Amino acid sequence: MAGFDLNNNFTGNVFGRDRMGHVVPDLEFTETLRPYLSIPYPAPYLPTKRQDQAHPVLASVVLTSQEAVGLDSNGAIVPAGLFCGSQSTKSGGGLYCALKYSSPDVGFAYNAITGNTVAAPGEVAVLACPSDGTGGDVITFPDGTTYSVTSGDVTAAKACTLFPQGVVRPIGVTIRQVFQYIGGVNVISNSGGIQFTLDGVTPLKYKVLNYMHEMGTAVSTEMVLRLPWIGVAENTLQTLANTDGLTQYTQSNYGRSFTHFIGSAALTGATPVGSGATAIAPGARVVAARGFSAGNFAVYNSAVNDPTEVVGIVLGVQNTYPIQDYVNRVRTLYNPNRLVGPIKDPNPASLMMGGSATSGIDFIINLTTDAIFNTAYLAGTTLRPEYSTFISVAFRSF
Repeated sequence: MAGFDLNNNFTGNVFGRDRMGHVVPDLEFTETLRPYLSIPYPAPYLPTKRQDQAHPVLASVVLTSQEAVGLDSNGAIVPAGLFCGSQSTKSGGGLYCALKYSSPDVGFAYNAITGNTVAAPGEVAVLACPSDGTGGDVITFPDGTTYSVTSGDVTAAKACTLFPQGVVRPIGVTIRQVFQYIGGVNVISNSGGIQFTLDGVTPLKYKVLNYMHEMGTAVSTEMVLRLPWIGVAENTLQTLANTDGLTQYTQSNYGRSFTHFIGSAALTGATPVGSGATAIAPGARVVAARGFSAGNFAVYNSAVNDPTEVVGIVLGVQNTYPIQDYVNRVRTLYNPNRLVGPIKDPNPASLMMGGSATSGIDFIINLTTDAIFNTAYLAGTTLRPEYSTFISVAFRSF
């Protein structure tokens, strides 16, 4: 029963004095499949993979669609699988990692080591080297070009700290092709490689004042990918063409610039029969490929990769030859002589729609392999599995 004092004031039991409640923070930040990125831009030191021929100014593409990517020490997006610093000895498998710049990069891209804008085609930034690397060592790039390493390159490579933990680990795959960063760049230091902040709001720092292309991107953290297989190494297709006397074929950096799978996969017809720990076969663990193949995919190799680099498994290996569903009988036009206008695409495979123009091979494979199946088919030479095979991968970065 409630009580009252002598002044008739209520004296019942009550809780204490009024208080202001505390705000409880909500830590949910972003959904997982396409998460928020604090810096959704490519690093300004990435070299041009190819130029978009359909773009009014042939914009440089530095990351392609569905490429495995991670972050550098500045927080910018770079191909997964790049590595830096001192590696094992040459006899222990230590390798060089380097970026080679071309004509479109001059005055636009930054050298990843010096922090200066690229001054000439063929300029190279050496990011990693064997611990016993020396001046005079020769780096051979996938297109066959070479670079003679200097003692300064070796010193800079051993000191390079451009990537956390020495290697770029995948956080996802790009959802589209990404154009070169041409906004403002504030270079803070070149100690251990270029350290920078990006300035996208001060026009006077832009590389071009009357033009801007879309440079940002999002990444997917989970996706099933269907990737063309181009052989054991980046130059396998050219090696096979040379072996078979397919003199009219040339493997280009353009074809290699699209996301693909590399590694060993023994095939009999359309049936995968790969064996061994690093063979491409259903169930094999998948990582981002290293070095010159960075951003592409390969099977996990315990001699090269850390288990934490695994980002998926192989779901299937499909050789699309013999042609199914009579796709080779679907008439598609390809006659470069009928192309008119001031600009012609210098990459024939990009204009060959899947069907009779590609001898029935899927457009994606035809594009990534520089139409080697079509060339071999018309020439009557061996139709190798590397010319017509997809690898299906269940990708998940977490």
